[in-house]
Amino acid sequence: MRIFVSGELDGKIPSGIFSKFFKECDEKLGPLENNDYGMEFDSIGIIMIVIDPRRGLFEEGFFKERKLIKRKAKEADIRLRTDFDKFNNADYDTKRLLLLENIVRSIRIIGEKSKVDFQAEKLIADILEQFGIDEGSIKSL
Repeated sequence: MRIFVSGELDGKIPSGIFSKFFKECDEKLGPLENNDYGMEFDSIGIIMIVIDPRRGLFEEGFFKERKLIKRKAKEADIRLRTDFDKFNNADYDTKRLLLLENIVRSIRIIGEKSKVDFQAEKLIADILEQFGIDEGSIKSL
């Protein structure tokens, strides 16, 4: 199963932060592609929304959260917001944890919507292990 991570990102945040994190995602999630998490999904797209809500774009209908499951295509596309102020005011390690928390929430939502055999908790455990953190670290955010 391929896991794709990207973002809809506010221009106020330096792009290097996201480049570094997305590169780390490619490196750490790539090895998980060969693991068995069930036959329900071939591809999961996780798009993080980190946009300043004061810009009014949410009210105008931009950057909506989405929880899309395409069963026939065996794909999931999840777009969830991350708290902009918390993210913007954090150090890099906390920013990284906030983005990982977004990934965990996204996979849990897919697990809740699963109708066949998707092993969400196993995937979450493997992701956290790849990143070298425990779930308590992201729960404390």
